[in-house]
Amino acid sequence: MTNFFPPFLLGFLATSFQILLLREFSAHFYGNEMTLGIVLASWLLWGGLGSLMAPNFKFKAKHLSLTYGLVIVLFPVALMGVRFSRFVLRLLPGELTGMTSILGLSLGLCFLVSFPLGLLFVFNVSHMGGRLAQVYILESLGAATAGFIVHWLLLPFFSTWMAVSMIGAVGALFIFFAITKKPPWLFLGLILVFLIGFALFDFPSQKIYWRPFDLIAAKDTRYGKLQVTQTQEQISLYSNSFQAYSYPNPAASEESVHFALLQNPGADSTLLIGGGAGGSLKELLKYPRVKVDYVELDPEMIRLSRRFLGPEGRNTLNDERVHLFFQDGRTFLQKSPRKYAFIILILPEPATAQINRFYTREFFCLAKEKLDASGIFSFTVPSAENYISPALQQFLSSLYFTLASVFREVKVVPGDRNIFLASSRPLSINADQLGQKIESYHLKNTYITPSFLASRLHPLRVTYLESMLTSGKHRINRDLVPVSFFFHSILWSAQFKSVDSKILGSLSGVSFFWVLDFPLFLFVLLLLVLFLRKKKASFFLTPVVVMGLTTIAAEIILLVWFQAVYGYLYGRIAMLLTSFMLGLFLGSLASSRIQSPSFGHLVIAQSGFLVLLALLQLALKVNPPEVLAFLYLAFFGLLGGALFIISNRLYLQEKSNYGIGYGLDLAGSFLGALVTSSVLIPLVGLPLLLRYLFLMNSFCLIFLLLRPRNS
Repeated sequence: MTNFFPPFLLGFLATSFQILLLREFSAHFYGNEMTLGIVLASWLLWGGLGSLMAPNFKFKAKHLSLTYGLVIVLFPVALMGVRFSRFVLRLLPGELTGMTSILGLSLGLCFLVSFPLGLLFVFNVSHMGGRLAQVYILESLGAATAGFIVHWLLLPFFSTWMAVSMIGAVGALFIFFAITKKPPWLFLGLILVFLIGFALFDFPSQKIYWRPFDLIAAKDTRYGKLQVTQTQEQISLYSNSFQAYSYPNPAASEESVHFALLQNPGADSTLLIGGGAGGSLKELLKYPRVKVDYVELDPEMIRLSRRFLGPEGRNTLNDERVHLFFQDGRTFLQKSPRKYAFIILILPEPATAQINRFYTREFFCLAKEKLDASGIFSFTVPSAENYISPALQQFLSSLYFTLASVFREVKVVPGDRNIFLASSRPLSINADQLGQKIESYHLKNTYITPSFLASRLHPLRVTYLESMLTSGKHRINRDLVPVSFFFHSILWSAQFKSVDSKILGSLSGVSFFWVLDFPLFLFVLLLLVLFLRKKKASFFLTPVVVMGLTTIAAEIILLVWFQAVYGYLYGRIAMLLTSFMLGLFLGSLASSRIQSPSFGHLVIAQSGFLVLLALLQLALKVNPPEVLAFLYLAFFGLLGGALFIISNRLYLQEKSNYGIGYGLDLAGSFLGALVTSSVLIPLVGLPLLLRYLFLMNSFCLIFLLLRPRNS
């Protein structure tokens, strides 16, 4: 146990804490997948630096258990830092923030945990007499085990903070009894008391976070963190800090429904994706013939709605004309055999890959396929009443041109929220015509009335909006090239005139040469310099850096692809990361059993990355089944683990620096995570990024094959 357990616990704590930290960042920063990449980058950076700096600490046996205890205490502190960060960043509850703020926050908080974890890798190698391969194998096994336990035993039943407390308590008990002959009872007791207090502080801390609003309920689910606030008579429900709805809010409810249904008030079949509990469902039922298929992803959202919306809200949800389905809206639409007269999307704007997948050409094609011959598709996004800024123009134009590439007729209603209408038949947003239909159907609306429409649909306003949309950049939003997601990031950051706005704004107009070709040229130049220096270490360690960058980039690509296609990454992230870690364990275990590792083994592993990248490029084109994401991550982990062990065994034959290989692996991963998540995926898309990863690995393989024979 003394030899086996510490490295196993290292992997277990690192992976379980990483998963839970990603979930907490996701919950507090609106589920933005790019946030996950930034957090991963920060985590990997400090882990790499900890490993590289470990030789500066004179290792003693007692340092091992004390450092583990420090990590177990500091991780809850980091989670409290995430929760209370809005006070430091001066944000209102649920308010969006820029990527630079998230980067600064993640760098600070990840340092608390990941840096000592990086130290612990080298401490464990020293503790086991230099057996680096065995430590890496046991760490990978612990990481894979953590993923299974967190996904199957903790997350379905406990909140994130409760799960952290349980993992920390069990870890503290094991580490002190497995390593220390005389456990420091006082230190152990203080840790356990602290973890119990941390778990009990979960809901009270959320109430502090939501001030000045009154938080009345909170629930961690497999799809996100749900929170319900109350302000006087209004109930608001948030999912991962995004406002799902406020009730009552008649203005938003009426405009999200009536502009679409007034095109054909006598039609019946309607598909409503999201937002119904907030009042839109009630507006739909004003039309006597309408029957509604209402789709929500998270059942807990409806349970909370039934609990807090009062009798009127419950009666609407229980109406016999309403059929509730708890499923991903896009998946439901793919599997539904029905044709609808209306498909109405009531979701937040595409600020995440999960939401963006409902605003892509692929989804619009699916919606058109499920509409009848005269069917109408509709969605709403925030806009501006009178002035369309350049940032808002490129965002709205991307949605307009994407929609127009699928539907013959597209109309957009002006206002502080734009209502997009699309159909294969002619549409009308003429105020007089719509007003007559409101009166003929005796619709008792508060805001969408004949007098209101005369102002909102004034011809000058309609013409101005149309001219702005059609003169914007002609960019199509796709699942694998989420440009609207990127343009929304620019739009939001522009509101605060932040550094993000300048960086993202400049990137939106930059040539792909500077973000893809030029960095690849610099990489080839670096390989040439290393080749001319003819040092053995360069040929052993360069593939480790490339492997670190490639595996994390491929991991993020697969996470974003999974989110874009299936839409529930929050509930699957533990198992997706576990697939990678399991592959890492198997690859490192297999390569450690090679009797005499040679340069040929390194070349084979490097070649394997080329094969995987090429196959992944092909797979993403055919919309493969969900299980393929898990298999690809496992194979990337398998190759990564094998290459890491082979490279380090070859390097350690020359020098006995245990931390440099691990540190360079994480340094490459840091660079890949940061650039891939924050810039390349939203700007150039997944397919093009994969091609350049293939080219980078090809040049690395050539570098290895052309090495001087005496190296």
